Amino acid sequence: MSNSLQALLLDLIDFFQNFICLVKLPSKASFERSLIFFLFIPFCLSAEKLNLSVSAESAILINADTGAILYEKKPHDPHYPASITKVPTALYALQKAQDQLDTICVADQECIGTVTEAVLRRSNYTLPAYLLIPDGSHIGVKKGEELSFRDLLYGMMLASGDDAANIIAKQISGSIPQFMEEMNAYIKALGANNTTLMNPHGLHHPNQTTTAYDMAIIAKEALKNKTFCEIVSTVRYMRPKTNKQAAYMMIQTNKLLRKGPCYYPKAIGVKTGYYSLAGSTVVAAARDKDRTLIAVLLKSRDRKEMFLDAKKMFEIAFSQPKVQKELLAKGKQTFTLAIPDAEKPLTTYTEEPLIIQYYPAEEPKVKCAMHWAEGLKLPIVKGQKVGSVILYRDGEKYLSPIPIYAEEAVNERSYFKVKQLFRNKWVGGALFMAFFAVFALQLRRK
Repeated sequence: MSNSLQALLLDLIDFFQNFICLVKLPSKASFERSLIFFLFIPFCLSAEKLNLSVSAESAILINADTGAILYEKKPHDPHYPASITKVPTALYALQKAQDQLDTICVADQECIGTVTEAVLRRSNYTLPAYLLIPDGSHIGVKKGEELSFRDLLYGMMLASGDDAANIIAKQISGSIPQFMEEMNAYIKALGANNTTLMNPHGLHHPNQTTTAYDMAIIAKEALKNKTFCEIVSTVRYMRPKTNKQAAYMMIQTNKLLRKGPCYYPKAIGVKTGYYSLAGSTVVAAARDKDRTLIAVLLKSRDRKEMFLDAKKMFEIAFSQPKVQKELLAKGKQTFTLAIPDAEKPLTTYTEEPLIIQYYPAEEPKVKCAMHWAEGLKLPIVKGQKVGSVILYRDGEKYLSPIPIYAEEAVNERSYFKVKQLFRNKWVGGALFMAFFAVFALQLRRK
């Protein structure tokens, strides 16, 4: 049978099937595209923000794992950070030298040099921003003193040593200005776009500002570092004897970690700060079971009240029970797929519901994606897995996929089977010869 005759017969079949079929089916190409098509259904669940108030001018409370905001008060307003500047300093230093904790650092005059606040103001802050002031917080490092990188980190984060911060910065980057340039680029890459730091310790400079939101996302990254967490949760640390000084005990400045009226047993760090123009500041973290929260308070007028406000933020958040919401019910689904040359559309069902659990103050913004299985071919049997529903949060899978199954069997259309039969050259040739014989017989009778 010639190709042209076979094509003629196929065209005739196509004509009749198009005449009979009232529903236009997708082409094979469009069907294949549909197999890898993601049907995104966004779910923005109703969040109940924490009902509380704090005295700080700016504050925020976030989940350290998800970044969900539970409470906020002017979180993007700029403020002077004071010594919570040491949080990004410690984070960046550990990112650069995590495996060098026992490295010995030598203090030089540049790192411990001082200038009075009056001189700084008269210079309009044109002097190096890293210069220390005589009555600032320090751990009394002397010129030429040798300390380990580890001891300096503890001195900076527990005792809030400005001198330790300078020595760390110079050790990491070769110079303090170079360290600041690198660290600012690093924290902006984290998303802290409204923070500019002029020195590694937090002494006042008019251009050194941050926001509660920025400090929260910096702390969120810092808490991923095990060494950082060990340091900021330590209450007392014995600084070993050096070539210049005897050993002595350093005490944590974060009163959430120390026994007393501000003590909070769930607290795990992080850093406090104070300066007259900045007020009292704190980046605090607390953990309850598998949930870690970060609180940031900026420009508090009363230091004790700041700690009590942080405790209040944590306790109200931790007291909320989890709620449960069903996003996809078990049973028959609305997901259908029109398959070329199928007798009917593919309908689906699930054997389990899609359920999400969350805390009322945390608003999970998720997308439900229907993903058809690749390589689906007719016939499809009842109960066959034909795809899955996947929940995404911030572009990542949020729960285990829910399988989707065929509710009914789906077979080929009968005309499709005839058409396939005609594509066989021997069967097609025999049918054509029979058709031709009948046609010739009719002509002879006439």
